[in-house]
Amino acid sequence: MEEQQEMIQQYQQIQQQMEEIQEYIEEVETEIQEMGEAVDAVEDLEDVEEGSEILAQIGSNTYVRAEIKDSSEVVTAIGGETYQTKSRSEAVESLVEEKEEAQETKEELESTLQDLQQEFQQLQMQIQQAQQE
Repeated sequence: MEEQQEMIQQYQQIQQQMEEIQEYIEEVETEIQEMGEAVDAVEDLEDVEEGSEILAQIGSNTYVRAEIKDSSEVVTAIGGETYQTKSRSEAVESLVEEKEEAQETKEELESTLQDLQQEFQQLQMQIQQAQQE
């Protein structure tokens, strides 16, 4: 009986871990999508003339009208409240690298999730067998 209780606790722990990993995978997928959109936006700046008006996001789906003064450079966050000016090509290169790293992280998480799912199914069968005894 005690062994069955331990299996049930382990079952619940694995279930919680799987849920947390799935949530993290979804967050990473959102980051990957946003990085792809950022790459497209930076590349599109090549066709934007100085003085053109754009909508610049200031947070929480809120925008202001802004005028492009220099589209040859972009400002990127490098951590905390620190920013760095980069050429468009440097910014694209950096974003692509970050996107690839995020993709690798996602693949590792998916592999871990798959391992946990297998362990979860095995434990589920063991619990069912123990209950039938």
